[in-house]
Amino acid sequence: MQKYLCSLGSNLEPETHFPQAQVALKALSDDIRFSRNIPTSPVDMDTNNDFLNALFIIRTPMSANELKQKFNAIEEAMGRDRSDPQRSFKDRTIDIDILGRLEEKPPVPEYLTSLLPDLGLTS
Repeated sequence: MQKYLCSLGSNLEPETHFPQAQVALKALSDDIRFSRNIPTSPVDMDTNNDFLNALFIIRTPMSANELKQKFNAIEEAMGRDRSDPQRSFKDRTIDIDILGRLEEKPPVPEYLTSLLPDLGLTS
């Protein structure tokens, strides 16, 4: 079993998409913990829509590649066009990323470091 530190973000109707994504993520593991949700400004994209972001830790027997495939399927089911090469620069219903294996203390974007204590972690 591996534990991964991951991030969750949305800047299109996040009040609707966040709970939906969390339900889908909980279906992947009985051992998942979420931080609180915080509003953040967009990074490296031109939009008027602020983001809602969170961190989470998921424990799973899946490899990082298998887990990312599951995350991508959730994103697509929620309307994200993963085939668009410009998708990283566009508004999104949901974005789920693996930051790394928890034991490796993966780097966390600065705008999310305030969430680490929610998960019992330090920056």
